[in-house]
Amino acid sequence: MERNVSLEKKIEAYISGHLSEEESQQLWEELLKRPDYIELLNTELAARTIHRTNRISAQKEQKDQHTLVYQKLQIWKWVGIAAAIILLVVSINYFKNTSSPTADSLAIKNINLSENLISPSVLRSSEQQITPADSMLNLAYSAAIRGKLSEAVQFYDHIISRYPNQSVAVKALLNKGIILFNKGKFDKAKISFEKVIQKSESNSFNKEKGYWFLGNTYINSDQPDSARQALLKAKQMNGIYYGPSNDILEKMDQQLGQPAQNNK
Repeated sequence: MERNVSLEKKIEAYISGHLSEEESQQLWEELLKRPDYIELLNTELAARTIHRTNRISAQKEQKDQHTLVYQKLQIWKWVGIAAAIILLVVSINYFKNTSSPTADSLAIKNINLSENLISPSVLRSSEQQITPADSMLNLAYSAAIRGKLSEAVQFYDHIISRYPNQSVAVKALLNKGIILFNKGKFDKAKISFEKVIQKSESNSFNKEKGYWFLGNTYINSDQPDSARQALLKAKQMNGIYYGPSNDILEKMDQQLGQPAQNNK
């Protein structure tokens, strides 16, 4: 296909962070017409991420060396303070150990993006090509990891509206819900997680994650009854969230001052 120099310049500006959200959206509309440039964008993002990671690691190592020298020079000032801190920590741990955790304390407060956001592999083989939907999912993941959460949500909204009946829409809904949860927008996060549950196949891992995150969203929204229902569903799927869900359900029973309910 003919080379599009103008589009290449826009891709460079996007990667450098020089495009507004509106300009980024216009770029994606152009990329949908030129899927060959989607691969170029993914490749450039991956390469720059690796370079940035190596640079940050080198800077951190140098900073750590300077910090160590400074600490050694200043350590004599902290001897008395350290003794007081040790006494305080021992006291705090004593009182912590004499009280059991609550259901609220067991609930998650922040979802790790790099561990929980879904992104398809950007690797390609000679026999398999990455789809535009998966490319958009990768771009959304990259934006979220770089802290551009609003931009990532826009990508997920594109996927949800353009591919509503495909499995990629479920992934986009789950990822969008996670970002909204971390922003404290629990009402909107609940909507996303509920749609994940509705659209996911029975006994799928995405459905289990939907129930787990929905239950935690309800806890953070101070809706214990709804939280119990969602967490019970997560537990009943007998997956990786069986234990965490069961722990919270048991604490809920204890806080209500009643025998453990039938949470099977």
